[in-house]
Amino acid sequence: MSAPSSQHPGFPRVALFALGGAYFVLGCASLGAVGMVEEIQAGLGVSAAAVASLVTVFSVVYALTAPAAQAVAGHLRRRAAIAGGLTAIAAGCVISAAAPSYPVLIAARLLMGLGAAMTGPFLTAAAATLVAPEDRARALAMVFGGVTASSVLGVPLASFLAQTLGWRWAWGALALAAVICAVVVWQLLPAANKGSRASIATLMAVLRNRPLAMTVAACGVSVVGMFSTYALIAVWLAEVGRLEASMIPPALFMFGFGGIAGNIFAARAVSAMGARGAAIASMVTTLLVMLCLPFAADWPAWTAIALMTLWAGSGMMIMVPVQSLLVALDPERASLTLALNSSAVYLGMAVGATVAGAVYEAFGPAVLPFCSAAMVLAAIGLLVFSGGRVVGRD
Repeated sequence: MSAPSSQHPGFPRVALFALGGAYFVLGCASLGAVGMVEEIQAGLGVSAAAVASLVTVFSVVYALTAPAAQAVAGHLRRRAAIAGGLTAIAAGCVISAAAPSYPVLIAARLLMGLGAAMTGPFLTAAAATLVAPEDRARALAMVFGGVTASSVLGVPLASFLAQTLGWRWAWGALALAAVICAVVVWQLLPAANKGSRASIATLMAVLRNRPLAMTVAACGVSVVGMFSTYALIAVWLAEVGRLEASMIPPALFMFGFGGIAGNIFAARAVSAMGARGAAIASMVTTLLVMLCLPFAADWPAWTAIALMTLWAGSGMMIMVPVQSLLVALDPERASLTLALNSSAVYLGMAVGATVAGAVYEAFGPAVLPFCSAAMVLAAIGLLVFSGGRVVGRD
């Protein structure tokens, strides 16, 4: 870990905003297809489920290849790795825009997932090493803010572009944004900022390291808990929360707003409680909200929306303290542990969505928050008993 270089004295705000912009593009690439379901359906003559699987394909490819990217390219200058990953995302978007068939679109998603695996972990590793340890949480919050912003703006923006210009032009616009971000990051990120190649032996050592492995597992399980309800939140709001159809979009917007607020608050929470304490606090808050949600059906509609906002804030807040904790536990292998954590997050999304569908089919939507609460409780246990000494402030 190194403090900011002489080339970038003080807090490198502009460079961190550029990294956050790159994460915004990555998030839009991941979830953008959700906003284009009807248009892609009509354009390629496929089912809604087939379009939805584009998100799953991206998530699985990202999860499986992010650690491998550290073994192949971990020694590269991070600006080169990020620019290369963004270029691959842009190429996938261009292929998507020109795709004549669904199989070609799947191939494009595979390329985007590979590009994202080269981008995401390097973005967080770059942010963590651009600043002094006491500024780490603030830097990670700025960069990860791109993800939370994409969850709020990415899908609506993709939907708007698909409706007004067509879904192919929407992918084209995202390709242009990825190229612009690649150029900006290349210009702003110091050339000296780089990591080291991760060997299989290093990967196995990390997986055998109890504090690192249990912290990564805790983050992944907490994401499973979040998506065990969020994947079908619109159904839950309609069938259990009894919200009218017109109230569901504002409720989802408030969820996104809560996520942004939680990400902003995360850095302050880390400063006040330490990374481990902030992560546990966010999980405990999420657990309490999930236990309250089943009773929202008997309360006014605004209470369900308020609970969703609090849930989003606590759920999204966990990312910054967990990433800060992983870097503090082992600064030398931060790139690899952050890549593993990114894999855990995307696997958690895929597993959570699968769990949500299975629970819904077997028991109905009312049980979903209880399922989420059980997952979050397990995540709390993993983090509480993970242990480990930290380097610098945790």
